[in-house]
Amino acid sequence: MRVLFVDDDPVLRRLGDYALSELGGMVVVTAADGPEALAVVDRAAPDVILLDYLMPGMNGDEVLEVLRSSPTTRNVPVVFLTGIKDEIELQELVAGGAVGWLVKPFDP
Repeated sequence: MRVLFVDDDPVLRRLGDYALSELGGMVVVTAADGPEALAVVDRAAPDVILLDYLMPGMNGDEVLEVLRSSPTTRNVPVVFLTGIKDEIELQELVAGGAVGWLVKPFDP
């Protein structure tokens, strides 16, 4: 399985990469922000995208909107990584096109 892991926190990117590749046996491509994720997504050809929701510049909603508008990524499942703990706000993320969420911090 190929995973695109997008988060502006370098420590969380390294942790996610390690947990998914070393412990989970997945191929992981990381990106530090939305524009970088959009630049590598076609080449990475991910089976799933783990996408930070709150990032400077381009937030997760904006990245998701671009992903959903592209024929090559419109059906790739996106799971938001977020510090939001409010259930209503989390449900709104899914209504916007994500398949789910992981609340940070989380145990890999």
